[in-house]
Amino acid sequence: MAMSWEEAENAVAQIAEKVNSAPFKPDLIIGISRGGLVPARILSDILGNRELYVIRIGFYTEAGKITKEPKILQDIPIDVYGKKILLIDDISDTGGSFRTAVAHLETRGASVIKTASLHLKSTSSFKPDFFIYTTDSWIIYPWEKHEFESETGRKAKPNPKVSK
Repeated sequence: MAMSWEEAENAVAQIAEKVNSAPFKPDLIIGISRGGLVPARILSDILGNRELYVIRIGFYTEAGKITKEPKILQDIPIDVYGKKILLIDDISDTGGSFRTAVAHLETRGASVIKTASLHLKSTSSFKPDFFIYTTDSWIIYPWEKHEFESETGRKAKPNPKVSK
């Protein structure tokens, strides 16, 4: 089921409200690539924080071969020692990407790491600090609609069933 651009932007705005209400002001915003790229950019604009970076996490070693644990495929290019970080992805599905990124940023000396996602799957092993919806549905975000349709040959159906 597909989420519209408007729904996605509204969800990111709600995350920004939650962050602004918390006693936490991030020094850096880091998006988990690929799903967290667009939400991270929008969140950066809403929060007025231009310190935006990307970490790429992957589960695949090669086509069709999945690792047991996700791996960092691209690290962020700056020192995070002593920094307060807001780490965002589109969904906490298995929780693996969040767990891997948080552990890595902790080893690099980040002082505080808060996490955010638009959706949280009820089966996820990782619960972000900030999220908007809980779901068990497969969500197709507007930034991945073309990928979904080309890989499956199906149209993305609108309006996922989600709950706050």
